[in-house]
Amino acid sequence: MRLHRSLVRDENGATAIEFALLAMPFFVLLFAILEVALMFFVDSTLDAALQRTAREVRTGIAASEGWDLDDFKTEMCANMVLSFECTENLLVRTVVMTDFSSATYVSGVSGGVLSVTESFSAGASSDYMLIQAFLPWYSVLGFAGVDAHTLDDGTYVLAAASLFRNEPF
Repeated sequence: MRLHRSLVRDENGATAIEFALLAMPFFVLLFAILEVALMFFVDSTLDAALQRTAREVRTGIAASEGWDLDDFKTEMCANMVLSFECTENLLVRTVVMTDFSSATYVSGVSGGVLSVTESFSAGASSDYMLIQAFLPWYSVLGFAGVDAHTLDDGTYVLAAASLFRNEPF
């Protein structure tokens, strides 16, 4: 009975037990914050890369150099700071329009699957253009039970768009 009372009153190791109970939720929250921050950074980088590459389309550089879809993707991925297999995963959709009111954006997600019909055209002088870019982003927090993905395979879709009129060239 005396041994039982002494074990109950013994507080050696209480801090280690409290740390063990709180460590897992703390580290999951910490990694979630880091992942969301990295995802937003890559998303803003994707948008900036699309704007920079779209400028080359808008000014006629892409048309004069005869860019195709692969050239556009290569240039866009070169403009990204963190590209994470960008050239393999990046999907690009380009639409040449008659005016800005006929712009039609697509979400790229259909039934939990990323389905974008890729196309690229540099357009002609003074054409109205819409360029959309989609980049799948794999969540590393799926192992922790975080289930807030966009696609059925556990990935998010980062997207950017640029709507402009080509300059006369």
